[in-house]
Amino acid sequence: MSSRKKKRDYYDVLGISKEASENDIKLSYRRLAKKYHPDLNKTDPSAVEKFKEVQEAYEVLSDPQKRNQYDRFGFDGVSINVDEIFSGGIPGIDEIFRSFFGDDFGFGGFGSFGRRGRTRAYQKRRVRGGDIEDSIDITFEESIFGKKKEITIERMVPCDECEGTGAESPSNVKDCPQCGGSGQMTYRRQTIMGTIIQQATCSKCGGEGKIITKKCKVCKGEKVLPESKKIKITLPPGVENGIHLKVQGAGHIPTRDAIPGELYIKINVKEENTFYKRNDDIYSDVKVDFITAILGDKIKVKTFDHKNKNIIEEDLRIPPGTQSNTEFRFKKRGVPHLYDRDRGDHYIRIIVEIPRVISEKQKQLLQKYKEFEKN
Repeated sequence: MSSRKKKRDYYDVLGISKEASENDIKLSYRRLAKKYHPDLNKTDPSAVEKFKEVQEAYEVLSDPQKRNQYDRFGFDGVSINVDEIFSGGIPGIDEIFRSFFGDDFGFGGFGSFGRRGRTRAYQKRRVRGGDIEDSIDITFEESIFGKKKEITIERMVPCDECEGTGAESPSNVKDCPQCGGSGQMTYRRQTIMGTIIQQATCSKCGGEGKIITKKCKVCKGEKVLPESKKIKITLPPGVENGIHLKVQGAGHIPTRDAIPGELYIKINVKEENTFYKRNDDIYSDVKVDFITAILGDKIKVKTFDHKNKNIIEEDLRIPPGTQSNTEFRFKKRGVPHLYDRDRGDHYIRIIVEIPRVISEKQKQLLQKYKEFEKN
């Protein structure tokens, strides 16, 4: 008795009045079943219990005899165990609506589940072509400035000879005798929920609804042929090694009215001996002799000219007494950001070279310098 007191009034559960018609009950159930069905609320742990509550209310109020008993005696007038109803598991949302509302009932947002609705949905469905994966090698310079390049891909396209039908002539394409041209087979099975109608792809025609009696001599009935196609791609400035660029609609095209697949191009940036990157900054090492490091001088270094998109030589002043591993910065000469107009910096590291071998005269001069320093 205590468990019954916790139940909500069935009319309140469905959000209807006691004068609600049979159609009102169905419409309310339709709305709430969609709202609480576990398949559509996988992140809501309470969805199962809410759905069972709605199901229990519908089981009673949709049955005229049970509804009359409930109206007269409340919960004591009906005996129903919703857990027993779902002992075999909660059926899919489409199965529920076909069972309760018939083959021709259309459920908003999920398509028409009746036989005619299914056939129409099948006929309007467009096939999507497969994707293509390829790769391209680019230089370090191209990855910094970006580049327009042309590549050749191999893809499958509909045969021109048969226009993608796979048949020698239009008269050689017939409706599938197994499915009658619908592309699907219908099966009925009995469950505790009533008669469940299921549809599956026809095994004879593969869901196409057509069969070929005489194959095309060019494509041998395959409907598609390989095609070499030149594709122009744009490498954005700052493109990273290992990323994939997508070219929409450049993939395989299995039929005339198909949605083309995509082309994904993996970027391989060749190694560079002069420059290397850390995030959006570029680094390079410049060697100077120890005399230049001591006395200071103006040297030429390679850096990036983003305006003209090339590598240039620019003056860098080395102050007297510069130590090895000292870094100098060229602002905004680094890697362009992919998502805005900003750029990183270019850091030049000075490497002071010490000669391994010197002449006797050089030795004497250095010795005099050493003695001078002592005094």
